[in-house]
Amino acid sequence: MATSPWTPLLEELKRALAAHDRASTNAAVQKLLDQRAPLGQQWRSVCELMRISGEYTLAHRAMDSFIAAVGSSPQALYSKVVLLTQTGRMREAYDCIAKLPADVPDRAGHAYVLGNVAMTLGRVEEARERLETAVKYRPGWGPAWLTLVSAVNLANDPLGEQLLADGPAAEKQGPADLARYFYALGKLHVDRKDPDAAFAAYDRGAKLLKQETPYSRTGNKNIATSAMSGYPDGMIERFNARKQRNTSRPIFVTGLPRSGTTLIEHILASHSEVADGAELNIVQHLAVQAGGVSGEALESYFAKGGSPDALAQLYLHLLEERFGPNGRIVDKTIDAGRFFGLVATALPDAPLIWMRRDPLDSAWSCLRTFFIHGVGWSYDLADIAHHFQIEDALLAFWKARLGERLLVVPYAEFVEAPETWTRTLLAHCGLEEESAVHRSHTTDRVVLTASALQVRKPINRDGLNVAAPYRRHLQPFVDLYYGEGQVVPGTR
Repeated sequence: MATSPWTPLLEELKRALAAHDRASTNAAVQKLLDQRAPLGQQWRSVCELMRISGEYTLAHRAMDSFIAAVGSSPQALYSKVVLLTQTGRMREAYDCIAKLPADVPDRAGHAYVLGNVAMTLGRVEEARERLETAVKYRPGWGPAWLTLVSAVNLANDPLGEQLLADGPAAEKQGPADLARYFYALGKLHVDRKDPDAAFAAYDRGAKLLKQETPYSRTGNKNIATSAMSGYPDGMIERFNARKQRNTSRPIFVTGLPRSGTTLIEHILASHSEVADGAELNIVQHLAVQAGGVSGEALESYFAKGGSPDALAQLYLHLLEERFGPNGRIVDKTIDAGRFFGLVATALPDAPLIWMRRDPLDSAWSCLRTFFIHGVGWSYDLADIAHHFQIEDALLAFWKARLGERLLVVPYAEFVEAPETWTRTLLAHCGLEEESAVHRSHTTDRVVLTASALQVRKPINRDGLNVAAPYRRHLQPFVDLYYGEGQVVPGTR
């Protein structure tokens, strides 16, 4: 049997993957693309491989090769829509699916994707119309309802009664979609100021998700412990002295989910020198490259020939893959405190910001938020308390280790004095004063998190004391986070 002329390249790709060699893997994929290898359906797998590794340029080229191989069918073009949404290219995704037949992937799914993307683009009225169409074709569909209710006050809106009427249909869904329905139902009861019914709905949704995404307290603690290990005084500074390039392009904003990180991201992204921002999760690729997040892992990586500059180069390359070469970028990766040793060592010019919000407000906000990528600790109040304590330890460690390089921003203080704190943020990031950052709610940009609609409103105090109506339901969190019998600050 004759050997295919593409066999050597495919073997080269397999060897690179087996060796976990990013550069060789990318080079092999590049050759296959440049030589138009007839991989047919396999191009879709190559696309997914490149997407997961953060190589978005190669991922999109592989997707185009897949589409060409299968004859540009509507279903293949829908795969491109999915990739565009996964890589944050929401306007292109909207334009692409809008050109497809209304029954691709099906009528409900078509309307849902258009509505979901429209919502991220801030087109609220259009989003509502599209999503109402989705639940018309698929009654009780949790994903469509969840996005739909996010933009509507359901206190007196007829959508609330329709949501309730869809209950029997929702119960026929699988656990993941049914959970989304209950998160939407929780929003209805919040708007109607019925805390008992709201908590019950969110709790049922969370319990469904917990079955799908179990949380390992031991695993979480071990990762955090490793992140704080092996960083003695002077180590980071010793490697920073070897800096070979400007690493100020990223601005890291982290903290617990729902702590105000999206607000800070949006304010900074309103500055003319800041191009954009998102929950990037690029730093995890640095951890893979370095063999871990601890100082010991870094020392071992450097001893084997690695360098801080190689890590910086990888991070900045992946940043450019997402945003192009120009402008500073806000990296709003959640749990970034687990990577701060890598970040501080490889990117010495990058500003670091940590948001802090009242723990009880944060706990309630996390429990009631459906996190699209699954956050295992957010489905149980005791697990939330456990995770929060770990985050507290990480913050204390890195604040002591990094000093003024890490700016801690209390959410409550920020919303009480936004102009003062915004100036502090700008100074910390080396940005000049501009009027646009003080009216960031008018900034037109794509926001992909659960706070997409909140940041399009003027800064306000609505996020303060949100847990108060649900205080008695949150006792498991209080007992574990503060300790049984302790008085929660602010509740005397």
